[in-house]
Amino acid sequence: MWKFIALAAVLASPALADTRLDMHIGGRTLKDATGWSYQWPAVYFESRFTGDTVTLKFDDPSNNLNIVVDGRIVAIVKKPGKTEHRLDHLGAGEHTVRLEKRSETQYATGRFEGFFVPEKAAALPAPAYARQIEFIGDSLTVGYGNTSPYNDCTPEEVFETTDTQQGFGPLIAKHFKAAYRVNAFSGLGMVRNYGGFEHPKYRMPMLYPRAIYDEIQADSSPWTPQIIITGIGGNDFSTPVKTGEPWKSQAELKADYVKTYTAFVKNLRAKNPRAFLIVAVADGRGDYTDGTREVYEAIKASGDTRIGYATIPETKGGSCYHPNTRDDAAIAKMYIDYISARPELWQGK
Repeated sequence: MWKFIALAAVLASPALADTRLDMHIGGRTLKDATGWSYQWPAVYFESRFTGDTVTLKFDDPSNNLNIVVDGRIVAIVKKPGKTEHRLDHLGAGEHTVRLEKRSETQYATGRFEGFFVPEKAAALPAPAYARQIEFIGDSLTVGYGNTSPYNDCTPEEVFETTDTQQGFGPLIAKHFKAAYRVNAFSGLGMVRNYGGFEHPKYRMPMLYPRAIYDEIQADSSPWTPQIIITGIGGNDFSTPVKTGEPWKSQAELKADYVKTYTAFVKNLRAKNPRAFLIVAVADGRGDYTDGTREVYEAIKASGDTRIGYATIPETKGGSCYHPNTRDDAAIAKMYIDYISARPELWQGK
């Protein structure tokens, strides 16, 4: 049972925020002089300390976030803005504190300024992870509305019921005690977004290199995942091609999808020469399934031996017309079984 700390009890006294803790940062962020901006789903920050008090310093008017202490969610902070929150009475001894982004923010960023403790002696080295795993996808990977009990959701309800930390990616990573990145965007495609919606910048090959969506400079932070799982394409084929779109037919769309996705995977390989790549797709989805299979076969035929193919289990849905957390758990189990049967994918880590 989760025990939540009332937010009124954690309002900070700035005088206590003396020493910033070292952090392990999961996901892609953009650092400035006093903090870290973030936009991709499931970003998290994690530190260790001794003592019974820690303060979190926010500058985030846009996101819902978990505060986790010693592996247990103690508070959900909703759009905290520029505030500080202090956690008291944690008990003597060593603790791990973690901040996790739950929500999806496609057109807004958040910012975190760190964890702080009253005494420098209380600071401990940040947690370290030998294993690293990455996920690339769309709303399925985001966990779009996955905690909603019904299908008909307003945009605000989608926002409130989306919890990427309960999505299959973080579930897999936490099972294997691995650091993780989730590069996912609801409605996004490889060459065509949901319903044919066009945006000059927002498709996966355009966004993937960036820590923040509208930052042109590529993300250069160190990251060497042993495993990368990519599952995208459902949005590309979500509706038939309409008059005025760049493709004259479904066949042209599929050909463009296969060409672009193949180049995307080859680029992943070039940047991650030792990683094992898993190309995933839902079964029985026409051009989406067939095209993705062609991508996998093209990469395999090129001589790449560190690539696999996975079929996503059928989902029940019922949460904002998307898979729910039970579906997420079933997908996670499929991948956990796949990876557990191939321990060499972790490269001895």
